[in-house]
Amino acid sequence: MPIIFILAAIGLFFGYTNREYTALKLDIIDQEKIVEANNKAAKLKAVREILTSDRKKIAQEDFEKISKMLPDGVENVGLIIDIDNIAGKYGMRIRNTKINDGGASTKSSTVAVAGPDAKKYGTIALSFSVNTTYEFFLSFLRDLEASQRLVDVTALTFASNKEGKYEFNVTLQTYWLK
Repeated sequence: MPIIFILAAIGLFFGYTNREYTALKLDIIDQEKIVEANNKAAKLKAVREILTSDRKKIAQEDFEKISKMLPDGVENVGLIIDIDNIAGKYGMRIRNTKINDGGASTKSSTVAVAGPDAKKYGTIALSFSVNTTYEFFLSFLRDLEASQRLVDVTALTFASNKEGKYEFNVTLQTYWLK
């Protein structure tokens, strides 16, 4: 009789109890993951509330200026229109516009990095030419420097023509948030 009870206990353990015990351990692990996820969600909610309150402290006008300086997207057309409007104040129009949105922040970079890009911003290169006098071009560059859009002039070439004006070829780089 004791041997039968021992065999029945072993059979019951491996047939039912062990399976239920393993399922219970998996449920406990899942429950711990859920608790951890809830804790992370609570922390993220607190951070979101702090960021929302900080965002509300910024005046709408200032927020629009920040958005114009470093937009959330590439906005190629808006950039070209802004630059053309600045050029229009001096009676010139931008021509031969070329956009290179390869994302490289410097042209001299030769090292390739494997893996995702850790930068939180992207870059775009814009090339164009204008035909004007030297004085108007300097004024144009000053206005471009004072504009709300963040731009870096990376290349500048010029050639004179028979009209007493210069053909300026400008390459600039601007930034946007990813």
